[in-house]
Order: sequence, then C-alpha cells, then structure tokens
Amino acid sequence: MKNLVSLILFVLSVSHLFGQVGVRGVVYSDSGEELPFATIYVQETGSGTSTNQEAYYELQLEEGEYTLQYKFVGYETVVKQISVQDQFIQLDVQLPKQTLLLDEVTTSAKATDPANWMMRKAIAKSSYHRQQVDAYSARVYVKGKGRATDIPFYLSSMLKKEGIDEETLIISESVSEVSYRRPNQFSEKVISVYASKKTDFNANPMRFIAGSFYQDEIASVISPLSSKAFRYYRFKHLGAFMDGKHLINKIKVIPKVPGPNVFEGDIQLVEEDWALFRVDLKAQVELGIEVRIRQVYQNIKDLAWMPITHQFDVDGKLMGVGFEGKYLASMSNYNIELNPALPKQLKIIDEGDDEQGRMTEEIIEEANELVETKKEQVVVKSDDLSDIMKDYRKTQQDSLAKQDVIGVYEYKMDSSAFNLDSNFWAQIRPIPLSTNETRGYAKLDSLNVIQEEKAAKDSVKNKNKSTFQIQDILFGGNYKLDSTGQWRFKIYNPIFNINYNTVEGLNFDYSIGLKKFISLNRDSTIDRSTVDWSFHNRNSFVVFKPTVRYSVARNKVTGKVLARYQYKTGDLALRVGRYVSQFNDAPAVLPLLNTSFTTIWEQNFMKLYEKDFIRLNYSKRFSSKLRMSAEVEYEERNRLLNKADFRIIDWRREFTPNYPVNINPISDFDGQTAFTANLKFHYKPFIKYVISNGIKRPVNQRATNFSFSYFKGFNGIFGSDVDFDRLEIGYKDEFDFGAKGRTYFNTRIGAFLNNNSLGFMDYAHFAGNRAFFTQNDPVESFRLLDYYRYSTDQFYAENFIFHRFRKLLITQIPATRFMGFKEGAFINYLFTPDSKNYSEIGYSLEGILKFFRIEVATQYENFQYKGWGVRVGVSTTLGGSVSINVQDDE
Repeated sequence: MKNLVSLILFVLSVSHLFGQVGVRGVVYSDSGEELPFATIYVQETGSGTSTNQEAYYELQLEEGEYTLQYKFVGYETVVKQISVQDQFIQLDVQLPKQTLLLDEVTTSAKATDPANWMMRKAIAKSSYHRQQVDAYSARVYVKGKGRATDIPFYLSSMLKKEGIDEETLIISESVSEVSYRRPNQFSEKVISVYASKKTDFNANPMRFIAGSFYQDEIASVISPLSSKAFRYYRFKHLGAFMDGKHLINKIKVIPKVPGPNVFEGDIQLVEEDWALFRVDLKAQVELGIEVRIRQVYQNIKDLAWMPITHQFDVDGKLMGVGFEGKYLASMSNYNIELNPALPKQLKIIDEGDDEQGRMTEEIIEEANELVETKKEQVVVKSDDLSDIMKDYRKTQQDSLAKQDVIGVYEYKMDSSAFNLDSNFWAQIRPIPLSTNETRGYAKLDSLNVIQEEKAAKDSVKNKNKSTFQIQDILFGGNYKLDSTGQWRFKIYNPIFNINYNTVEGLNFDYSIGLKKFISLNRDSTIDRSTVDWSFHNRNSFVVFKPTVRYSVARNKVTGKVLARYQYKTGDLALRVGRYVSQFNDAPAVLPLLNTSFTTIWEQNFMKLYEKDFIRLNYSKRFSSKLRMSAEVEYEERNRLLNKADFRIIDWRREFTPNYPVNINPISDFDGQTAFTANLKFHYKPFIKYVISNGIKRPVNQRATNFSFSYFKGFNGIFGSDVDFDRLEIGYKDEFDFGAKGRTYFNTRIGAFLNNNSLGFMDYAHFAGNRAFFTQNDPVESFRLLDYYRYSTDQFYAENFIFHRFRKLLITQIPATRFMGFKEGAFINYLFTPDSKNYSEIGYSLEGILKFFRIEVATQYENFQYKGWGVRVGVSTTLGGSVSINVQDDE
C-alpha cells in the first residue's frame, strides 16, 4: 500500500512538471560573467522579471510566439524571438558590453554640460509623466530577504533563540494584484504569501510601487526630477546609446552636499520623451540607513514608460546590530489607460532649440482642444510647461482635493494567501529561488517548529502571570477581573517611582487602579472614508486610581485620588488630595534627573511646595486640526523646607534653599488659597488626509501650530486670595531652505491683563535648564537659563530658532554625514521687563551614537556675553520632548 501511494504521487508530480512550458536559462556577459538580477521583458504580455542572484531565470508562458528583451545596466539590450510549444526552452543569453556615444564638450568657461538642458526638460516634463497615466493595473511579485550582518556578543544568545544569527536568511514573498487611478488612488490584493511564518511577511509592494521619481520627494529624499533639483544636485552627461529605436542619455547625479536625504548615482533618460529608462541611485535616510534603488522602465505597448523591475538594497545598523536587506519586485500583465485630457506626446523645447516657443495662453488653449481634435503631439517650451501643468491640475474637478485628501489606499489579503503550498509557488514565482534562499527557507522552517513548541510553554507561563503573584506587590501586575477583560485591576510598579530630593529625602509613590472599559458606539451608516475618526480615542473607560506617597525625611504620608472618564473625543478627570508640586508644573525638572543631580552632583534644582487640592480637567478634540483643554483647580498652598542633605559624592557644595530664585523678591504664599482656571486651544491648519481601507486618516505635511491660552485667578470665590488674568498666543512652524537645511521656529507671547494678586506658581514660567543633560525639546527650551530667574507677572515674549544644516563644520567631511551626524545652530531669546534681553547662541551636533546630541551654548544679557555651557540631549527630540510615562492612566 505504501509503495502504491508513492507511485501515484510520483506519477502526479511528473505529469505536473510536464504541464509546465516556457523558457529558462542563464544570462551572461559577453566575457562569460554571470549577470544577477538582469531584467527580462516579455513584449506580448507586458510583463517583466529578472534573473536571481545566480543569474538564472525561468519564465512560464503559454504556447505561442514571444519577443523577449534582456537588459542589464552597462550592457546592450538583446532581443530574442522564441516559439513556446510543449516543453521548456533552454535559452542562455549573452549581453555585449554597451558602447557609449560620448558628446564632445569643451571645457571653456562658457561651456555648459548637456546634462543641464536635458534635466531641465526632464524636470519640466515630470508633472506630465505623473498625470499621463489615468489608470493602470498589474500583477506584482515581491521578494524580501534580509539577515543580520553584525550582532554584538551581548545580544547574540537572545537573538539566536528567535532564529536570528549572521548566517540565517529571512525570506518572504508575495504576489499581489495592484491598481492605480489618478490622482493617487491605489489598491492592492495579496493573492499569496510564502514566508517562514506570518510575522515574517514584510514584502509589501505598495511601499515601492506607489512611489515615483517624478514626485518631488521619495521617503523624504529629494528626487533628481524634483522641481527644486538644481538646488541640491549637479548633473554630468556620461554619454548616450541606442536601445532599439530610442536614444538613451546616461546622466550622473551628483549631490552638491553629499549626505542624508539626497540621491547619488546614475539615471538614464529617453531622448525626446524625457522619460526615465533606468534608475540606479543610492541615499542615506534617517538613523544612517543606506538605501540603493534600481529600476528598469519599459514603454508598455507604446503607451507610457512604466517600471517593470524594482530592486531595493538596504544596509545599516540599529542598536549595535548590523543588517542588510533586499527587495526585488517585478511587474507583469500591465493594463494602462492614458489620460484623455493630455496629448499622447508632448515635445519640450529649450532655449537654443530651433523651434520657437509660443505664449503660455496659446499652449493652454491648444491643450484644452486636445480631446476634440485628438492631436497626437503638442510642442511646449520647458519654462512654460510647469505653469501649464499647474493650471491643468487646478481645472481638474477632483473630489479628493476638495476633501484635502492626498491619497486613497486599499489593501486586502486573500483568505487563502498563507495556505498555498510550494508547488503553487514553483509555478507562479517569476524569479527562481537561489540555492542560498532555498536553504534559508528550510532552516527557518525547522526553527519555527522549535519556536512553536516554546510559544506553547510560554503561553502557560503567561496565563499564570495574569493571576496575582506575591512579587507583584513589589514589581506591579495587571489582572483581568472578568472573562471579557472589561474589568481590570492594576498594581503600578513602585520601583519607577522611587526618587530623592532635599525636601522629602527618599520618597516613593504606591498606586493601584481599577479600570472599566466601555464599548464605543459608532454610527455604522456613516461613510468612514468621508469622516476623520483619527482624533477619536481607541478605548473608552473609567478608572479609579488612589496613590499613596511616603516621605522618609518628613516621615509623612500624603496622597491623591484620580477618577477619570475617557470618551470618544476627549476625557474628564477629577483629582483630589494632598500632594507635592513643582512651581512650574511643566515640570521644570524630571524627578529622576533631579535625583541623580542631587545625590551625585549636590545640585538640588527641583523646588517644591505642598498643596491640598481638588482639580477638574476637561479635554476635547474637535478634529485632527483643532483641540481644546480646560482646567479648574482649588488649592491651599503651603511652603516646604529642606529636610535632607544626603549625597553620594561630597563636592563641598551647599544645597540651595527650597525656594525659587527670581530676579525680584517673591511674595510669601504660605497658607495661600487659590481658585484658578485655564483654557487652551491648539490649531493645525495644514493637515491633509489619506483614506486607507475606507478609513480617513490625517497626514501632518507641515508642522504649523497655532495656540491660544487664557489663565484666570478668581478672587473671593471659596476664599481665594488670587486675582489675575493672563493671555498667551503661540506659533510653531518649520521651513525648508533647500540645500541650506531646515529651520524650526517657535514663539510665545503673553501678558497679564491684571496681576492684582497671585502666588509665584501663577507666574509665567520659562523652560530653563541648569543640568548638563536635558530631555527638553531644543526648539522650545533654553539651555543655560535658571529655572525661575525671569519668571514674570507682566508682559513676556520668547522665541526659539533652530537651523539644521546639511553641512557646516565637521559635516563638510562626507564620511561624517554618512555616519548620521547633523549640525545645527540655535538662537533663543527671552524678553520680560527684567530679563535684560536674555539670549543664547549655540551649536549642536546630533547623531552621536545615533541617538544623542551635544550642544555648546553661550548666554548674553543686553547683548553682552555672560557665560557658556555644554549640554547633552537626545537627537530624536527635535520637535518634541522625551518622557517616560510610568503612570499610564494619568
């Protein structure tokens, strides 16, 4: 019986193999060198594929006559006519070395490289190429693979348990049906995925297919065909060659300032069409990751030049782990619809060309008549074309633009995508697996069996962890109280809340919480593509959280209670208790930072007071652009004195009193009663949207942010001693200055409309800093200013300007730019009636160990030098502060 089953399986497999027909072979150079990743284009099907890393290809074709084009950078295209009948054709192909037709360019001062006028034409026509295709559909095969190249010894054992080492190749493949409709409407349906496991599936083609070098930027990297390309690049003509009936120009792209976010390499342009023929460019993106992009384009059925193969190579290092990855995508079965409002051919003429340009109005009039007259070609001056295309886009009655929508993306995965076996993939895979890739799949399959067994054991352990353990009293825990998980009980980890200051000595908070999740009801009849729900909270809940605080030096227990309700678009929170607070509750100093500086450096920057309080907070998000918050608080304020003087290292410094130091005497607030309120609005006007799988989501294309705040102290209400009104407006933005870099701007202006009576904590405070390490956003904080020196109850204005250069001093050296270093300069200014025009000027070097920045700052009063200092911060905080949220319900 066993032998019979084996015989049946053998017969079926043989008959299956005999059912496959097509062509396969190896692509060589004329010198016998294998050419991996060479492109093969099938003219009749509009399909592209490539050889694998061993230069082997295999194309399954139906019986018939085919024209195949074999392409490789630096080699002439070879065309082969084949007739596919009842079996595979073995066809090895040799590509001859390409011969460039070099132009004669003089080196006189008046001579200009022909690449310049070629690029002017290509750039002028890039908008036309973006608008030329009205719609297309295609099948996309993507293979993604990667491996670790350098693993630190301290991570090797942990990563090895996950199946990651310097020899294991992680592979995933997908086949998808993709479609596009102008403007920016993409859809993808994943037919099949072949990966070591579902979590390894990372070969999503839309990230690559949706991008275009005809756009100004690709993943924040400036395209050589951008309208501002000449600010960033120099171009050099390397020569030309014939590809069939087309003359192809090879142009070197040279960044004026080599470094991150610019490309370097070669592009090839089709003469007259000024469309892309080939792309081979590399760039460095964030965190020093290097990307190389290679694309081959084909004139699909003489309609439009479209990419048929993409190759993306990624190389970098994160957290000490080096890695490399490769994505290979091939397009097939193209079906293209041209834009009927544009001519099929658009000829660009430049200064010096024989043909004379006409007035823009004449060109627009002719373009408007194209649909009726069916003209095949229009002649346009390159200087006029960009204006014409802008005018064309404005005339398009685009419903997406009216909704501020810049893209629509649909993504679906077939229910059986992960269930199709290796036999299916042997038939559908257009790029054969190499020997190394086959071994990688086999190794990962065996590792998956081990990991699944381990996961089963871990699930038992995790189930035990969800019940109370005695150690949870010290380390915290989270517990479900019902089978649905709607009721939760939590012990917050107290270790994260152990700190030290000179007022309380050693102190710690101990918190528990009870949370009830509430189902959010949404109107299912509303079209989600027309409503932005991104500003809605994902969860609605009610939480009750008591906190006990013990101070060793004061030998005193205080505490507070939080009751909070989070709903769809905001939350309401009530806090009540007796607790300590900083005078500037931004806060001015992080407790952990203060602990280290107090115990190690004998510098007690944090200044505290105690209050009996009840506070009500309300927040509301009206849209992704507009949000509001309000607060009402009643306080009984009491002064605190230093009670502790412990230090690890004795620098023979004296701890400063627990009282803020201001340029003016501070009125005594001990025993003061205050009833205060504030109202704040934030508005971001330039939010755009994408619709992803029918859901509208915001995209913050520009960081412009306007703010309005009003602060009020009520006199006489509940015995309140304070009486003040303060108004404040703010503006934040950032601007790109081309090759010169990017400037970040932040200003805040405010004034007390009345300051009859207030405590020092009611003053307007500023983000000062005395510690050499800072967690604050460099675009909204001072580097050397005392925390409370210029806090004021009068008019004030502060301004921060931070400019990040593409190159300045050490980044003049290309190697430092490719290491991820970035240089910046900043100017900070503060005006109050007493600040003496306080200002700071400084230099910043970012990207040290990938994440840190070092700054050197100088300070001035009335424009007279007063001192300098060095500060260490976090590179990633440009535009936002870094904080660790250990009280996640608060």
